[in-house]
Amino acid sequence: MRHPAHPLLALVWLGLAVATVGCSAIRPCRLHDPTGIFAHAHSPCAATLSQAATLDADGDERCVDAYYQVCAAAWQELGLPVSDSQCNYNTALKHLMQAACKYHRLDPMRGLKIVDGQRTTIVPIDHEGFVWDEADFQQFHLPPTGYESLLDRSYGCAGVGLPLAVERCRRDRDPIEAQFFPERSFFAATALLSFSEGAAVLRFINPFANTTLMVDGESLRLANDLTAPIAVTLNNAPRTYFSGFIEPSGGATRARLNMLEPYQPGKIPVVLIHGLFSDPQSWADMINDLRATPGFLDRYQLWVFRYPTGQGFLQSATALRNQLHAAVKMLEAKQADPALHRMVLVGHSMGGLIAKLQVTHSEHLIWDKLANRPLETIVTTEQARGFLAENCFFDPNPDIDRVIFIASPHAGSLSSSGLIGRGSSLLVQPSEQQAAMHDQLIRDNPETFNPLIESRMPTSVDMLEPKSPLLAVMRQMRIGCKVDLHNIIGCSHPLSLDGPSDGVVSVRSATHPDCQSVIAFNAPHARVHRTVQASAEVLRILNVPACRVK
Repeated sequence: MRHPAHPLLALVWLGLAVATVGCSAIRPCRLHDPTGIFAHAHSPCAATLSQAATLDADGDERCVDAYYQVCAAAWQELGLPVSDSQCNYNTALKHLMQAACKYHRLDPMRGLKIVDGQRTTIVPIDHEGFVWDEADFQQFHLPPTGYESLLDRSYGCAGVGLPLAVERCRRDRDPIEAQFFPERSFFAATALLSFSEGAAVLRFINPFANTTLMVDGESLRLANDLTAPIAVTLNNAPRTYFSGFIEPSGGATRARLNMLEPYQPGKIPVVLIHGLFSDPQSWADMINDLRATPGFLDRYQLWVFRYPTGQGFLQSATALRNQLHAAVKMLEAKQADPALHRMVLVGHSMGGLIAKLQVTHSEHLIWDKLANRPLETIVTTEQARGFLAENCFFDPNPDIDRVIFIASPHAGSLSSSGLIGRGSSLLVQPSEQQAAMHDQLIRDNPETFNPLIESRMPTSVDMLEPKSPLLAVMRQMRIGCKVDLHNIIGCSHPLSLDGPSDGVVSVRSATHPDCQSVIAFNAPHARVHRTVQASAEVLRILNVPACRVK
C-alpha cells in the first residue's frame, strides 16, 4: 500500500482499514506487461500468444479462439512456480475479451462462442456475488490508464483475472429506476476464464465480495480495480456545475436523487449532497474511500443528490425532502425496511444547509422573515401559494438519523457579499415561470415582502450572505429530537477577515451548536470533503452508535 508521506495523514490512512485481504491502494492499476505483450519468449504459451496477436492484427476473428487456447494453457500453470504464467493468462484474457466483444462472440447472457475446427462451443457465464442482475452486464470497459483530477486515490490489487468496469443503461419502464437511477451506471467486476475437468466457464466476480481464487487447491489473489467504475463514470459524465448555477431551470440539472446501486433492503442509505457551484462528481474521492473500506457496503448504500445550485437553496431543500419521501414510499411498497428510517445525510458547503433543512421545524420562522402578513391573505394564484407553503412550512423528516456537516456556512460566507459573489449572483437566470410569479407577488402585494427579495427572486449566493435573513432564521430553528449532528471543518487559512477559515467559510461560520462531534483540519474549502481525513471521520461516525434517544 502506498502511504501518504505526512505522518498525520498516514495515521488517518491506516484508520480507513483498506489494507485487508492483501489489497493495496495503487495509482493507477494497469494490468498489462509494460515491456510488451510477448516479452516472455521462453514461456510455453508465448508462441501461441504471438500467433493470436498476429491474427488479431490482421483482423481475423480466429484470434478469439487462439487467445482462448492461451488462457487454457496458462490456467494449468497458475498454481505452479512459473514466473510468467499469470502475466500470460491475464494478457490473453484481456485480449480475448476485447476480441470477443469486437467480433460479437460474447453475449453476456448466453456465453462466449469458441470455434475449434468444425465444432462450436458456447462457454457458459457465471455472475458471482453481484447486487446487479445478469441483464445488467451490457458493456465492458477496461480501467482507465490514468485517473483524472477528481480522483486523488485508487484502490486495487494485482492478481489473476481482468478488472473491468461494467456499464448498464437505466430501464425507464421500471418506476424506481426511472425516478432514482442515473441514465448509465458503472460497477466493478473481475473477469475470469476458469477450466476444470475439461469444462470452461467465463466468470464475472464481484471484487467487493471475493478477493481470492482457488486453483487446484492453491489460493491465489484475485485481481481487482475498485476505483475503475468511478473513473469511467467521471470520463463519461459531463460536469453540470456551471449550467446548474447560471441556468437552474435547465432540464440537465434539475434536482434528482440518484442511487449508485440497486436498492438493497437492510442497508442504511448515506445521502451525499454537494455544495454551491458543484455537482455529484465532486464526491468521487469519498465514494471511492467508503466503498473500498471493508464492511461498508455490507451495512450502507450510497445515494447522491444533484440540484441546480444557482436557485435559492430553500427550493433545493424542498426537492430533496419530496424525493426522500417518495423513495421511502416506493421502496416500502412491498415490504417494510427499518434501514430506510435511519438515513444519514452528508452535506458539503451549501449542501450542509440543505441537509439541515431536512431535520428542522420551520414553524412560522421563515415566512415571518419573508412577509409581514399571513400566507392565506397573499394575493396570488393557488399554484404560487402552494409553492410558497411547500418551501416555507415543513417539519423534520422522521427517516433521518444523522446529519454530517462538511465546511457548511451556517453563518454565511463573506465571499458571497463581496464583489465576486455579487457578480456571480447576477449570472443566475431564473426561469420565466418563477420570474413571472415573483413579479406578480410583488406587484399585487405592495409593502408586504422583505425588501431584500423585492427586487428579484433570491439566488443561492444572495442567501449565503452573512446578513441573509434566512440564515438568521435557520440558526433559530429547532432540530428534530431524534437527529444526531456532526461537524467536519476545514482550516487552511489561519488569517482572514472572519478569523481562521478554509478560504471560503470561516471556522466561526462552520461551527454549529449541539453537534455530537467536531473535527477540524488543514484543508481548503473545495477539497475538505475530498480528503482522507473527511472519509475517515465519516466512517468513524457511522461506526459509533447514535447518541440521541430515538
